[in-house]
Amino acid sequence: MNLWEGVRIALSSLWTHKLRTFLTLLGNIVGTMSVIAVVSLINGVDLYARREVLSEGSNVFTVSRVNFFDILTDMDAFLASLNNPELTLEDRDYLREHMQMASEVGASLERMADLRAGAKESRGIQVRGKTDDYSRLEDLPLHSGRHLAERDVFASAQVAVIGWEVARDLFPGVSDPVGRDFKLSGRHFRVIGVAADRGSMLGNSRNRFAVVPITAWMKSFGGRESIDIKIAAVDLPLLADAKEEARHLMRLRHQLRPKEKDDFGIVTMDELLSLWSGISKAIYGALVPLVGISLVVGGIVLMNIMLVAVTERTREVGIRKAVGARRMAILWQFLVESITLSMTGGVLGISIGLGLALLISLLSPLPFAFAGWSIGAGLAVTFVIGLVFGTYPAWKAAGLDPVEALRHE
Repeated sequence: MNLWEGVRIALSSLWTHKLRTFLTLLGNIVGTMSVIAVVSLINGVDLYARREVLSEGSNVFTVSRVNFFDILTDMDAFLASLNNPELTLEDRDYLREHMQMASEVGASLERMADLRAGAKESRGIQVRGKTDDYSRLEDLPLHSGRHLAERDVFASAQVAVIGWEVARDLFPGVSDPVGRDFKLSGRHFRVIGVAADRGSMLGNSRNRFAVVPITAWMKSFGGRESIDIKIAAVDLPLLADAKEEARHLMRLRHQLRPKEKDDFGIVTMDELLSLWSGISKAIYGALVPLVGISLVVGGIVLMNIMLVAVTERTREVGIRKAVGARRMAILWQFLVESITLSMTGGVLGISIGLGLALLISLLSPLPFAFAGWSIGAGLAVTFVIGLVFGTYPAWKAAGLDPVEALRHE
């Protein structure tokens, strides 16, 4: 018997006993479906995280008052860091003046606020106070107008670059709102640029922001908040050296003794990716045993069904042996049927898993990204399940005595 004939016989048997087939395949379907759905969603979040890193630059790191990642890795260190002194524009200017391995040293502050333009209002907007070099530290293409300039920061000019959605809300029907005014915290700001449409990710719009000079931000909201200092290394291979240089200069600036701990935090995009990598590995680690249990149960059910099939077809096996079928042919027939049965469940599980992941992506903020390797892994696992759990029934069928088999009713 060749392979395709064995597959055809197996599929015919599956179609004849539809309910039994479905119940047999249920374990494989659930296990494979879970793997495909979870992997597709995790892959989507992973691509999103890496895209965000690239948007800010892989050679960029941040000096801040506290390292908020410590909340997940070292809570005691985070609580201790809450007593750190606030970082100021003078700290940024000091680093900008003395760093040799940095191409840009910028500062930023953020706060949520409402914007008004006449009778129109845009609520819950992320207002970002920036130095003029922000456009060289992050990827923020413009639809129209210009970015902030050094003179804007020096003069505390009340100008702003606004996001696409903010421009639409405040100035509906206006093709280019550059030159228009809006109110922020009781002050009038003039639009000098409109960012290009950046879409949304994880359910959040990336177009609801306004960038203003950090000096104007401080006049609007007060200058007592600690700033974040963003630094771009002159080259990616020099990132670690640039971090150490910034750490050394900050310790000098804050007059720390050699044995004293840093009173500031330094965060790189690699740390963010490493944190997410740890989370995704933990998810995979929990997923493997759960799916493994489902697949093993499915394999046991598959073996039981194949043993039933052997019993039901004992007379058929006897007739085949009586007309000259060899032991290996009988073994091959039942083994092909077992593998076909298992892989049918795998194909159905993959299809349902992809559909489920896509549906979750449409109904929730979680992004979806197709992972080709997961399909190969799903098919390989179901193949092995069919092979392993189908071997004993096939061996039992091949070992039947033809005389006894022909007497079977």
